[in-house]
Amino acid sequence: MWHFRAVVPKDLRPLFRLRVIKRSLGTRDPREARAWSYAISGRYAQMVATARARMKAGMSEQDDEWDQDYVAGIFGGDQPRPRQPPRASKWEVETPDGFRFKTDGSDRDHQHGMEALRAVLDARTHLPATAAPRHSGSRLTLADAIQAYSEVEAKAMKPNTWGQRRRALDQFAKAIGPTAWVVTITRPKASRWSDDLLRSGQSKPYVANQVSHVAQLFETLIQKGVIQDNPVKGLVVAKKAEKAARRSSGHGWEPFEEPTLKRIFDPENFKRIRKDHVRWGAIIGLYTGARVGEIAQLFLRDFVVMDGVPCVKICADSDGQSVKTGEGGERLVPLHPDLLALGVMERVERLRAYGHERFFPQMRIDSAAGKGNSISKGFNYYLGTIGVKPRRAAGIIGIHSLRKTLIQQLQGWLPLPAERRRALVGHENGDPAPDTHAGSYMRAWKPEELAAFFPGLPWANWLLLGAVRSLLA
Repeated sequence: MWHFRAVVPKDLRPLFRLRVIKRSLGTRDPREARAWSYAISGRYAQMVATARARMKAGMSEQDDEWDQDYVAGIFGGDQPRPRQPPRASKWEVETPDGFRFKTDGSDRDHQHGMEALRAVLDARTHLPATAAPRHSGSRLTLADAIQAYSEVEAKAMKPNTWGQRRRALDQFAKAIGPTAWVVTITRPKASRWSDDLLRSGQSKPYVANQVSHVAQLFETLIQKGVIQDNPVKGLVVAKKAEKAARRSSGHGWEPFEEPTLKRIFDPENFKRIRKDHVRWGAIIGLYTGARVGEIAQLFLRDFVVMDGVPCVKICADSDGQSVKTGEGGERLVPLHPDLLALGVMERVERLRAYGHERFFPQMRIDSAAGKGNSISKGFNYYLGTIGVKPRRAAGIIGIHSLRKTLIQQLQGWLPLPAERRRALVGHENGDPAPDTHAGSYMRAWKPEELAAFFPGLPWANWLLLGAVRSLLA
């Protein structure tokens, strides 16, 4: 005989005078028992809601209107499950497939609801063989799937990427329920999660990113044969026009204007930065436009002289290094004469003499927040101390603003064609879609060709090289 069992919430146990509610469903047929279990679950949820409302209204635990007889009336006492429900007993349930049933409290509507429930559940047991979930994964819970994913797939991810994905998966599990079987997570059920994120005020690009992270879990389950369809993929997609509209409204990274650059690199302000890697990270970002992670992971061996031109290699040749996906990630960047005047190569030689291997030997590059997290945090703190803020309410400023500043500065420098500018900053030729000419026929740019950008950066017109060099030393 099948039974319904529910644990009473702790705060309601004094009122119910019960810890567990258990009632017979009066049948040995699993399909019929499941239908009755759904229906009674709806009554139980209604009863808990009613109890909380009464407690909120100040009903005492000794109220004669609320006792075990009331509970017995809802569930039919110790007798087999009732053939007819109590009068005016409404219920609303949802099946794992996303179907919802609601009755108005009448005997007739209750009977129709039960018939519909049995029909839906009976249909689930007669799915075609091609659509039926495989037995090996039919009882895999969402929590177990996430745990297995973290043990197997997470090892190949960057710490920051996995941190973002884990947070998205935890958020999804909290909304769906960690004990839900993955084969019962339907697209309508998943869409309620993404819709709730949008209703809560989260931006569409953020929600689209969350959806993308969670979809990767289900792609892995499809590959393993646990499920056949991805219920999450494509639920929310930020379209190009929407992204453009968001940027035009002020969301995104802002470049620094020249007056702001002067404030940032004014020696009287710049000396407030205590950390060596923050000072040098800002200077290298100003003159190379490199990403903060690329700056943080530099090894001394990455500083080379090619065809007589001092350069720095952005590469993944050493442990702990990585580059952005794509052919444009690994590249050679000529060192601007101002950088040489600021003592970058002297620093390289000095560190080599001390037996170091990295340009920032004391800085961690294994942070879960990314290799350049220490530089980013230090630079953001410095901007706050000198009162530098975004121009627009939704704007973002930080070390990445230096990259955007350099790109926009070189955008108007005609001696440096767009293809060479992309090569300099690590964007693939032909972005956003590399063409055959750029991808298959063009060679790598020579150092002297890329060095055409030097006159395009007039920072020395206002940067006091001698004073800043003394601070860097």
